[in-house]
Amino acid sequence: MFSKPCLASFSCPGDVGDTTIYWRGVAKRVKKDDPVVKLYGALETAIAYSHKAAVLLPRPQSRVMRLVAFSLMELGFYLATGRAEYLDAAHALYRRALKLAYAISPERQPRSWVVCMSIECSAADEARVWIRWAERRATTLGETAAAKLLNHLSNLAFEVMRTLPHIEYRHRYIK
Repeated sequence: MFSKPCLASFSCPGDVGDTTIYWRGVAKRVKKDDPVVKLYGALETAIAYSHKAAVLLPRPQSRVMRLVAFSLMELGFYLATGRAEYLDAAHALYRRALKLAYAISPERQPRSWVVCMSIECSAADEARVWIRWAERRATTLGETAAAKLLNHLSNLAFEVMRTLPHIEYRHRYIK
């Protein structure tokens, strides 16, 4: 059975360009190009790509990306409800992922661009890019706590990339 039975009869209300969102515990009707809708869209995409990376990566990198995805989900609950316990849970999941990532982190710091050389590395990079996009959307809305967490999560995805097959590209004129 479909979660939306109207799909079978092609009788769903349809898209007229607006939607109902929950923001900080309040339901409101907004246009689909509203900045909050754009943040939720970026966050949803970041979650999907983080889960994709978790599926493709070996352990322990897969576990790091799974925890990143769960942290993003908790952040979404926080933004929708305004309840601090969800932000606390998002931070706790980040800290768990951080401990795992630290244990596998290469000792040498990158001095150039990191260019993925495997599907697995590219999957972590895709997640990183979408997390950064969500961070930009959160910043636009003045959501500093969310933006800070998103910044740290994208940096964590970058650290995962460094543990996977990659090259470091450095332009010959950069010293």
